[in-house]
Amino acid sequence: MEFRGKLIGALIGSFAGPLGTILGGLIGHLFDKAREERISIGENYGIGGAYRADPVSRAQVNFISSLAGLSMAVANIDGHVKVTQVEELKRFFRDNLSFAYDDQMLLQKIIDETFKNRTKLDIGMLCGYYRSVSTYEGRLLLVQLLFKIAGADTNGITTPEEELIGRISLLLGLDGAAYSRIRAEFIHEDARAYKILGVSKDASVEEIKSAYRKLAAENHPDKVANLGDEFIKLAEEKFKVIQEAYQKIREERNF
Repeated sequence: MEFRGKLIGALIGSFAGPLGTILGGLIGHLFDKAREERISIGENYGIGGAYRADPVSRAQVNFISSLAGLSMAVANIDGHVKVTQVEELKRFFRDNLSFAYDDQMLLQKIIDETFKNRTKLDIGMLCGYYRSVSTYEGRLLLVQLLFKIAGADTNGITTPEEELIGRISLLLGLDGAAYSRIRAEFIHEDARAYKILGVSKDASVEEIKSAYRKLAAENHPDKVANLGDEFIKLAEEKFKVIQEAYQKIREERNF
């Protein structure tokens, strides 16, 4: 296999953030294999060359490595991450991200390496790094996906997992209100639609409309365009949830 995938090029370029140590062996292996392949076809290998990753690829590797690391930390909250949880994380990446084959294989390896080194994960460092290289909208999407992945497990989202995601949200620089709105999408409680919009059940029509407009603008799929087309679909799901919550309230309140 030729190591020419977008993500592979970005990873070889060491855009792995605080997971660099954990993924170091993988990066070195890919680098050596790529060099061998280029030599075999008579090409000189340069540090720039084919592996100078574009900004979107770098952003994707930062997002994916942070998501994989934080998801593994959530799954390992009790110190006993299950193989089924690891497989669910792999399945999420396969089913939701339309990367080419080479990059899909890399995603699986990133998850495997993160699993092997799960005791070395530093949540504070991971969050601090991603906060420094991401947009606010990217961080919103990251927390949403942490809930989505945790909820895919047969046991659903446990209280310790929920509490850790709340801590991660704060470390990423999101305020309590933003976290509560995302939480409401996955923890079904009374007045769920109102909680998704971040308003009380007795809020005025104008307050509801204002909240919807703000969230619709904040969570528009275009806001995560820097992560590439592969993440647009996931952002569209979030956007749809907000629209459905607003429509439900409109029907209830008849406006």
